Amino acid sequence: MFEITDIKLADEKSALLSAIIQSSYDAIISINLHGMIESWNKAAERMFGFTSDEIVGQSILKIIPPEKVEEERQILYGLKNDERLEHFETKRLTKDGKLLDISITVSPIKNDADEIIGLSKIARDITDQKLAEMRKNDFITIASHELKTPLTTIKSYVQLLLAKARAADDAFRIDALSRVEKQANKMSVLIQNFLNNAKLLEGKFDLDVERFNMHELLLEVEHYAKILSPTHQIVLKDCDDVSVVADRDKIAQVMENLVSNAVKYSPVNTTIIIGCKKINGQAQISVTDTGIGIDKKDQGKLFDRFYRVENDKLKNVAGFGIGLYLVAEILRFHDSRILVESTANVGSKFYFNLPISMD
Repeated sequence: MFEITDIKLADEKSALLSAIIQSSYDAIISINLHGMIESWNKAAERMFGFTSDEIVGQSILKIIPPEKVEEERQILYGLKNDERLEHFETKRLTKDGKLLDISITVSPIKNDADEIIGLSKIARDITDQKLAEMRKNDFITIASHELKTPLTTIKSYVQLLLAKARAADDAFRIDALSRVEKQANKMSVLIQNFLNNAKLLEGKFDLDVERFNMHELLLEVEHYAKILSPTHQIVLKDCDDVSVVADRDKIAQVMENLVSNAVKYSPVNTTIIIGCKKINGQAQISVTDTGIGIDKKDQGKLFDRFYRVENDKLKNVAGFGIGLYLVAEILRFHDSRILVESTANVGSKFYFNLPISMD
């Protein structure tokens, strides 16, 4: 009696699960450890064009572009090690050869003995979302380019007027023009961030790698920070004469973004330390503040594009959430990564490593 009831309940649960899968808006696909498709729901049929009868038993490579085959192998390898992949953006092929932008979540499938026997993929078509982002990105790129030329002219004339005001020792004009210069420089950084963001999305982000003196660059960053942030104490504690191999301009942008963030999220009259030290043949560059700090729950998302920490203390702080994203991407192109150590209401330290040149 109990066995029949258990079997009936199991059948009902199985039927319910099957109904949910078939009615899902997202494509739900299961494959075995050899990459062969074992199940394919109605949404997958609509998204990729293959019916279940056509695709079940076929290799998952049937919907994967040639340039993404290695990516799929890495996903399968990770799943065999019980890793889960969430909201991973990639491209897949439809039956008629059209490329789709999709977001996938991949999870291991286990048997009753807790052994991994396959994997489940949930895929969502984000092609329209990507097109909307591209249009927005095109607009931002055009607007940024159009703003860059007049802003350069404004900065040139402000610097000329400042020089004359200082020569005449006109305190009022010096103060007023210094404020204008500060805001123009902030706008210049913002425009450059937008342009870099556009280049990243278009896949046109190139590095001009060279050997340069890190001490000289950090001196420039310190000087620039003191002009932009007279309300904070900027302290440079850098290494001895150290040369690194990287794109100097882009590393300067990294530092300007990190220092700008430290200023933005630190109380007036606090100290911000720009640091550099040698560690295992590398230069570790850092920016440390005693600001509001970052909760653990936010630290993993800090470097996502357009992500902003939700905090009552930050509601009056302006920003678009692309500065740290660009920092992370620039360093990724340098085979480095941005790291953070932070405690809420204590402060934060952002740091990264670059190889020291021995030439």
